[in-house]
Amino acid sequence: MQHAFRQLEERGLSTEVCHMLWSPCMDLIALANIQGEVLLQRLTWQRQPVWVLPPPGEESNKKVAALAWRPDGKVLSIGYSGGHIVLCNVEKAEVVHTMDLPDNISCMDWIESSVTMATQEIPADLGEFIPSDLFEDGSEKFLPKLPALSKISTSKGFDEKAVEDSKRLCGQTSFNILVVGSTNGHVRLVAYGISPIAEVDLAAQMTQGGKIISATLSADLQSLSVVMERPENMEQNAQHQVYLMALDCMLLTSRHQELATYAMKHGKIVTYLEYLNSTLNAVSEAWEDILLEMENKLTKYAQQKASDGTVGDEFLQLLMWGRTSPDLQAFLVNDLSEKGLKKLGHSIENSYTNIQKLVLKHIHCVGRALLYHLSEIEGMAQWYDKYGVLGLSTSAVKDAVSSVGSFMLKANELLHVIDTSMKNFRAFFRWLYVVILRLAEEPVPAAISKMMMKDVNFVADFLTENFTDAPQESSPGATKKSGFTLERVGQYLKKSDLQFVQAVVPGSWQSFVESNQFLQESDMLFPHHPEKSLLQLFECLDKTVRSALNLPASSIGQSVKCHGELQLYSVNTTTKEETKPHRCLQQHTVAKDHRLYTLVMTEDSPSASIYLIRQNTAKQGGYREAVCLHFAFLGSPKDDDSVVSQSCSEHQILDAAFYDDKTLSFLLHEKGDGKSDECVSVLCQVLLEALQDEHFTQISSETALGQCQNICRFDLGPHVSHYRRLDNMKAGTFAVSGSRKVACVLFGNCRRVRLFDMDAEDEEESLYEDKSTLDVSGIRLEDNGTSEDNKENLSS
Repeated sequence: MQHAFRQLEERGLSTEVCHMLWSPCMDLIALANIQGEVLLQRLTWQRQPVWVLPPPGEESNKKVAALAWRPDGKVLSIGYSGGHIVLCNVEKAEVVHTMDLPDNISCMDWIESSVTMATQEIPADLGEFIPSDLFEDGSEKFLPKLPALSKISTSKGFDEKAVEDSKRLCGQTSFNILVVGSTNGHVRLVAYGISPIAEVDLAAQMTQGGKIISATLSADLQSLSVVMERPENMEQNAQHQVYLMALDCMLLTSRHQELATYAMKHGKIVTYLEYLNSTLNAVSEAWEDILLEMENKLTKYAQQKASDGTVGDEFLQLLMWGRTSPDLQAFLVNDLSEKGLKKLGHSIENSYTNIQKLVLKHIHCVGRALLYHLSEIEGMAQWYDKYGVLGLSTSAVKDAVSSVGSFMLKANELLHVIDTSMKNFRAFFRWLYVVILRLAEEPVPAAISKMMMKDVNFVADFLTENFTDAPQESSPGATKKSGFTLERVGQYLKKSDLQFVQAVVPGSWQSFVESNQFLQESDMLFPHHPEKSLLQLFECLDKTVRSALNLPASSIGQSVKCHGELQLYSVNTTTKEETKPHRCLQQHTVAKDHRLYTLVMTEDSPSASIYLIRQNTAKQGGYREAVCLHFAFLGSPKDDDSVVSQSCSEHQILDAAFYDDKTLSFLLHEKGDGKSDECVSVLCQVLLEALQDEHFTQISSETALGQCQNICRFDLGPHVSHYRRLDNMKAGTFAVSGSRKVACVLFGNCRRVRLFDMDAEDEEESLYEDKSTLDVSGIRLEDNGTSEDNKENLSS
């Protein structure tokens, strides 16, 4: 029993670790250090971690407040104290989603629903008319796949392998919810880690603010269990009370399948919004490439020319009178040259072509997808009994659809402006090419030597629109620039109203709509905003869509009500957060038994005892029971009244955790006689079945947990199934995983760890365990040169 856990590794850490969490499906452990870095290590613990995720740039967000794994182990959620949440794909350390909350994060938990996600029942009288796949997402049958952005943009993500599934939602067969607690009394439930489905304001319900220390949701989705720290009274804030609160989630439970369907839709729409934002960034990059190409050629000339006036004025004089200054002539012939002009024209035309492709191929594609999914949500909102009751508003979704339509109209308008600008660009370069050939006394091809009046107008319009009146100087000592702006296209990519509003062409559809009052008031036509830029309409689209999609979070959050609370212990707020001693607090839900457990220390670690509280979530307002656990001798008594562990008759508890649904893990400290400075820690396992129903005492909300005199005090020592003394180690905290059968024990200085295989005996000492009862007759020894010695040892 003593050597039941096999030690695998002992490693040092370069920085103090503040959080540890094992992956539920892989032999990986996530560690967060005090510098805000998150490291992923394998069980074998190589010198270099699998990856290291640096903290975000904001100083207030650098401290990691909590970690949570998605139940399938493919995504890790990292919550920073400043309110920033990052969802990271564990394969490549790729950030798949981010959220920014208005308050500071204090805790997180990611639970998987045990409620069966079966096909919804269809009324018998409608069964013949409603297809069986009514609630399945069939968008892939009607919508083209989004093209990848990686080849034409510096934006990360949306590569060829995962454009549609950039949030890594594919394959989520069970409903899972990320529970996030904050320091101001808010608890948020986020479906699949992407879609906010409930925001519970406990500060408003309790009429005073408080910090959420721990929050979890029962697997049957019926109860939300929250541990909250709040002031004892509003006048005296030095002493805070910690409460265990049980909240009823009936709406969440009764409409879990509708929420799962809606959350998937929400996730896709959020993906499309981010894709659209990346596409607009790519358009801006292509536009800036044009500006950069022109500036690189013209700025040097603008700095060196001796004559007064702008570059645009000199080009206009050259166009109207055919005369040029010596400076301009030298620039055109020597600096720009015929080959340089061809190269510049080709580069600019490529940039314009990229912008057209982005609008035609990407923006139009994602716009149609947004309209499709928002129209489906609009239909869902009209079915009040199933989806409207969740808080979906038909009018809000209609506004979102309308904003997408207006954005698409503006994108089409940009295409027309780009087409006109390309004509002007081509005319300008063709004219400039002829000028350079003539100044260099080169023969001019007959095909381009003649200019029609419309070509002259194109060139004049280009010079008027794209060259400012005066050279731009950001400061008195700054470098003088050419003044090239490209405003006709660039104005659509700014967060301000358009300077050059497109005139309505007589006889066009727009002129027909403006002349018809009934069409202007029709809900079937998308509104047109001629003075707004493309970026302004995108911001309006993003705000309107997210506002419509976030309505269920407020509605469901208001339906979550507290039906009972229990005072756990008191804390002194004058102690600094960094110097507060560890106090174990962990919650765990068991789906099979419909129970939610809470392990809590009412004293600082190491503590003589720990409380285990259980709640029945199957019954509304489920009662709570508690038992006080402590350790004396470890192990079961033998026939001669001896015990397995004679080294210590009393143990203090350093840390505790749920190993799995049936097992508790404890990190103990052997309480010595005070004569020796030696400190020995013990890692042990206890089966929950050792605690019978009669050991639990029903508790009320009227008395604090520590003041309940009738709570049973139960010694777990005789029921320890396996344990191991951790020699030469002063342990601090630990992290365990029953699914992977591993444990990681952190030293008290937070700079060193030991890893254990919890399902294997120590190879070095298991042969010597209980030698008096070991039967060697059936053991087959390998012939490795030491078998005779082994036989002698075993038989002695």
